[in-house]
Amino acid sequence: MVLALAALLLLAAAEPLCSLSASEERIANQIGFAKDILLLVKGEARGPVHRLSGYDEDGYQIMVNGLTVSVPRSRSEQVLWSLRDKLKPWKYMAFIIEINDTLKIDRIGIIKGTDQYDILKIMHTNGDDDDVSHEEVIEKLKGWGRHCTFDIIGAENAWVEIEFRIMPRDLSDFADDVYAFSPNTVDEGTGTLSALIKEVNATKKLMLWWD
Repeated sequence: MVLALAALLLLAAAEPLCSLSASEERIANQIGFAKDILLLVKGEARGPVHRLSGYDEDGYQIMVNGLTVSVPRSRSEQVLWSLRDKLKPWKYMAFIIEINDTLKIDRIGIIKGTDQYDILKIMHTNGDDDDVSHEEVIEKLKGWGRHCTFDIIGAENAWVEIEFRIMPRDLSDFADDVYAFSPNTVDEGTGTLSALIKEVNATKKLMLWWD
């Protein structure tokens, strides 16, 4: 009896994740996403999906064709990579859009496409505070991409995070280039260029930000 009740409770808890709410149905229709995609994202995140906000060239938030879900910090990396793997055959991309150190809840965005630089375009990522334009951010990353290989795993209006699959050959020269392009990465982040090199070596990740 107890086992049967427990099974019913688990089924009841899981049921909302197997269907879309009226609001989620509307979102799917508005942005032109397959409903199976919303169900997949909802199931992985274990929570509701919402419409994604991006930015225009003036830095104002605008509604864009994408989804967002909130995930506890303890699961955010796992959910991100699971979504990236499962969405790739469908030609959708997942990426972190918010890292909330206070609430320990992160947000993941999902957009349609296979060009990872569309992530930066949706978020209009820029370093305007350091006279670095949106176009220059994309140009710089594409330039790096000719000498190493990386995935854009997170972005917002004033930051972008990448994870290397093939590292830059000369990390010392690369760190100098990073510092010239995004001083905050060192001045408000690692503290020194040598610490930046050690961090990139250890994590295979790099975050650039300008606010």
